[in-house]
Amino acid sequence: MSERPRVLLLGAGFAGLGAARKLRKAPVDVLLVDRHDYHTFQPLLYQVATDVLDPPTVGHPVRSLVHHQDNLNFVQATVDGIDLDARTVTFADRDPLTYDHLVVGLGARVNFFGVDGAAEHAFPLYTLNDAVRLKTHVLRRFEEAARHPDRVEPGSLDVVIVGGGPTGVETAGAMSELLLRVFPGDYPDLDLSGLTITLVDHGTRLLPMFDEGLSAYTKDALEERGVTVRLGEKVAAIAPDGVTLGTGEVLRADTTVWGAGLRPSPLAAALTDELRHGRVPVDEHLRLADHPEVFVAGDLAWIPDAPGSDTALPQLGSVALQAGEHIGRTIDRLTRKHKVPEPFHYVDKGTMATIGRRAAVAHMPPDLHLTGRAAFALWGAVHLALLTGGDSRMAAMVNWSWSFMSHDRPSRMIIDPDDED
Repeated sequence: MSERPRVLLLGAGFAGLGAARKLRKAPVDVLLVDRHDYHTFQPLLYQVATDVLDPPTVGHPVRSLVHHQDNLNFVQATVDGIDLDARTVTFADRDPLTYDHLVVGLGARVNFFGVDGAAEHAFPLYTLNDAVRLKTHVLRRFEEAARHPDRVEPGSLDVVIVGGGPTGVETAGAMSELLLRVFPGDYPDLDLSGLTITLVDHGTRLLPMFDEGLSAYTKDALEERGVTVRLGEKVAAIAPDGVTLGTGEVLRADTTVWGAGLRPSPLAAALTDELRHGRVPVDEHLRLADHPEVFVAGDLAWIPDAPGSDTALPQLGSVALQAGEHIGRTIDRLTRKHKVPEPFHYVDKGTMATIGRRAAVAHMPPDLHLTGRAAFALWGAVHLALLTGGDSRMAAMVNWSWSFMSHDRPSRMIIDPDDED
């Protein structure tokens, strides 16, 4: 039985993996826990949903990381409780675990903001299962229509996407290429000339984290690709066959994609009674105020964007990764180097979003704005570099190259293990 300190990492997202890597040389036993046995590269989930990439390209097996780090082990389990005083984490499917240092990176959940029918009928894009469900739904919907093209109701094949942030914009652009460029060749007996893809957002512009010029470019680029952009519109209800707007107007569609927001894990309440917008406030070292052995990172953490600020850093993978790496370095400093921890400083390396073929937007500090082919190339290079595993990078590069050259989607297959051959 090891007597070294145990570092318990909850969540195999960007924060958990970042912390694990920085603990490689620390004299600790690292136990990484996640309810899935894979890490999900969330920024590319929309490409799984729209048949560009296969799920294994976006999901990387966590156990493969154990092979390269002697002090790391992995347990697949679902967290259902945290007892700070007892330094114990309980699980739904295994015995409790104790810890000397705890890193909580359990992420977030989809926030439907109380919209009637959204949880039942909309397709979110936050997990790999979400992406596969949306992909399968769209392919099956068109296969069913192709069997009986004379029975297709007007508007039933249309798609509504809720949310004008990166998820909504990137999904809208990818969906337009799939439905308006690829599917007419796949389904020649279907009249797709009137098919619409509508992006709805309650705000006044798309991608509000960018400046107005990049937002305007994004709107124009989507509309050039056949996407109808509806700004200043609230969604009141979602049904299996359509979306009702706040004005009472109904947008007919059998497919509604939800990309409108997140809410933190319910376990946030186990860490503090003083949540901020549902997120856990942390100090300058990313620790709980009354429990310095507990660190919080990722979408769950409220990390000020500047000392004393009332604004938090965004819920982005880059923030989670840097926070996780900082936590790993901090524990390493405490246990191996016996040095005091340093404050966390987020380094903004840029924000970008892709819209479609040769179209993207990027903001690179301090004040460089890119659009079009330059932003598209930069986006591809950055995402290739961030993907976990050389096999995933190679697969993504091959699929992207093929899609770019052929206007084809190499992953548009329905594979259901429950189907009987």
